[in-house]
Amino acid sequence: MTSNKFSQKDQDFADAMATKLRLNREKLKQTLTPDEKINQLIPEQRDQIGEFRLSIIREGLEEFPGLDPMDALQMMEEFGA
Repeated sequence: MTSNKFSQKDQDFADAMATKLRLNREKLKQTLTPDEKINQLIPEQRDQIGEFRLSIIREGLEEFPGLDPMDALQMMEEFGA
């Protein structure tokens, strides 16, 4: 019978690669323009947000490049906008 368990070294490598990929994605998000970030939203997200809110979020992304559009929507909803 063979074991499907990874050695500790393999697990550490997999964890390191997962961390590297996550950090690369986060860095890429920060280098995208506001329009590129909004274009990455799926159609259901764009419909949920609406064009008026998207215009407000786009302005916020210009001022705060590290902001995620869905995080911006959540903040708007918390403020009642």
